[in-house]
Amino acid sequence: MNLQTFKAPTMAEALTQVKRTMGPDAVILHTRTYSQRYWLGLRRHEIVEITAGRGLQMPDRRRGPVAQAAPTRQPTRTLPPAAPNLQNYVGPRDLSQAGRDVLNTPAGNTAVMLTLREEMKELKIAVGKMVTEVRQTKSPEVPEELFSHYMQLIGNQVAEELAIEIIKNVQRQIRPEHAENAEFVREKIAEQLEKYMPVAGPITRTKAHGPHVVALIGPTGVGKTTTIAKLAANLKLREKRKVGLITIDTYRIAAIDQLRKYADIIGSPLKVVGSPDDLREAIISMSQDCEFILIDTAGRSPNDTLKLNELKTFLAVAAPDEVHLVLSTTSSQACVELAIERFSDVRADKIIFTKLDEAAHVGVMLNVVRKVNKSLSYVTTGQDVPDDIEVGKGRRLAQLILGNNGN
Repeated sequence: MNLQTFKAPTMAEALTQVKRTMGPDAVILHTRTYSQRYWLGLRRHEIVEITAGRGLQMPDRRRGPVAQAAPTRQPTRTLPPAAPNLQNYVGPRDLSQAGRDVLNTPAGNTAVMLTLREEMKELKIAVGKMVTEVRQTKSPEVPEELFSHYMQLIGNQVAEELAIEIIKNVQRQIRPEHAENAEFVREKIAEQLEKYMPVAGPITRTKAHGPHVVALIGPTGVGKTTTIAKLAANLKLREKRKVGLITIDTYRIAAIDQLRKYADIIGSPLKVVGSPDDLREAIISMSQDCEFILIDTAGRSPNDTLKLNELKTFLAVAAPDEVHLVLSTTSSQACVELAIERFSDVRADKIIFTKLDEAAHVGVMLNVVRKVNKSLSYVTTGQDVPDDIEVGKGRRLAQLILGNNGN
């Protein structure tokens, strides 16, 4: 089969070239559109490219797949299912319709989709290069050989100043020839991330007499009730500890019912209190039989000063041994920082991050822990009780920031 490629500024002009050169029996096999630069690359114009062939014989679909041709006649040349025949194009006035006919065929649709896919790919690459150039201009102190690693940290929402600090530390630790070894560099970055992520370890009883009291506080919707159920279940079922539960979240009946269900399953007492005096009495009544008392609090908006002051009063009465601020990894950095600022006025000893399985980026955890100088105690990775909770580990979080799910 004789194949030729034709190029023109428009589909109509390209079709005219095909018809003029190869005649009305030409079969169009492929079309594509691309950009061509000129004037030193400052301008560009679109080029339509058509690949056509001549000399292909196809059975007449109108007469069926086994139609017999007359002995004295050649079989009728027809189009393959995906290609139009130029015999129907009789003049320049039909060229625009011819172009539409080409695009309406399966081959035309496929060509359009491939063209769009290539253009989107090129656009993505161009945007990526533009972002990199802007970043390089803004961050000239980042060494060029480590810039891709810096961009990976930035892409995972690690703060710019922190990412620069980490990369510069790595640069001081490695030899220039090692910078080209991506895996070696990633390992060194992971070591730095681990150092920047202080962890608190699991809840541990530190006194010989009386219960170890733990309170969970935080904004609404971050998963405090489910988290406290996971903590209680692990202490009771896996560590065989005596655990009591108290909730002061009297605003949500569903939360009380949820926690009561978990308490019944693990065989722990639950008390619902509505005032600081009730809380004091509940702690006293559980002190003789419980090694741990976990207190679930109502979610508070960081902007609700009245409710935050009320929470502060409850905590003053409870005098917990540790207070964990529960935050969601799905929240924006601005929301997380606001929550930390406001809840730190109440009290926050350690941080629990929830919904790690739903987070698009986990760099925000590093930013927050580093900024507020609080240790990470736990992360939650789903809704299942008691399984989907882990003690915070710097190495695991470092691997997540680097895009690796390893431990």
